[in-house]
Amino acid sequence: MNLPQPPAPCLVNPLPLDPHQRRLFQEQGYLKLPGLLSSAAIEPLRQLVEQQLRPTQASAGEGFNRLTHRLEQDGILRQLQGQPALAQVLTYLTDSRLILCEAQGFELGQGRSGFAWHYDSLNFRYIRPQDPAFSLWLPLQPVRPEAQGGGMAWVPLSLCSALGNFQFSRMLAQQLAQGESIAELSELLRQTYASPGPLTERFERQRIEEAFEPGDALLFSKYLWHRSSPLLAGELSRRQAVTLRLVAAQARLDPLLQDGETRTTGGLGMGQERGALKPLSYGSRFVDIQAGDLLSRSAHCGPLL
Repeated sequence: MNLPQPPAPCLVNPLPLDPHQRRLFQEQGYLKLPGLLSSAAIEPLRQLVEQQLRPTQASAGEGFNRLTHRLEQDGILRQLQGQPALAQVLTYLTDSRLILCEAQGFELGQGRSGFAWHYDSLNFRYIRPQDPAFSLWLPLQPVRPEAQGGGMAWVPLSLCSALGNFQFSRMLAQQLAQGESIAELSELLRQTYASPGPLTERFERQRIEEAFEPGDALLFSKYLWHRSSPLLAGELSRRQAVTLRLVAAQARLDPLLQDGETRTTGGLGMGQERGALKPLSYGSRFVDIQAGDLLSRSAHCGPLL
């Protein structure tokens, strides 16, 4: 006797978004999405990061204590990809079909500071500066900015956008490819965007931080300046999160920018020399398309939401 299969659990809740929220997202570059994930999604995500996070080499008090740049896209992540409500929310806000490129996991322990002020130069270095791309940040424990911290801070695009940094990166990558020196401009960028540096105090004055519950999400643009908030002493011993990296379906391959940013581990547009990135990136898989081609033409681009 064949018994009927139980219905698949709802992992993503439909959200009642309106044109005002979409306009705010497109102007400000971020939007908090309360209750995007259902409770059925949280524990499987925690199990995923627990299995795949790896210790980092960061000094005590710096960075994350565990992270992974590439979570395997099976199990719970594959189930999330198949949730219509996720595609509906993302395409409505971004006004585009999106390619789910990568999923990454982070664990911030007490006393760890995470990442300083930055934009997503490394995660989206394989597409052109003007191509839209986004991150969906999914904290797996509560975030309380006024208590223990451990979340994120950001500056709205209306106040400061990193589009110019992507453009500087492209310009410098081209000079590197032609064998030209980039020392003079790199030094000016380094002095401007060092952390701490001239912009740090201004970013801190303008920063936004919000509280999050497990299931809440933050969708933000690749141009958004943001940083981690240190996890202070308190009830939580660690704060874990999953971040989905999403690229607009009309994005095109830019191997020149990818090479330049890979040589500096994402520091080119800030004048920072961090050494070459050793692991292969998501962008390295596009062996079946040429520079300037749509990523969506590649058999290796990933699922389209």
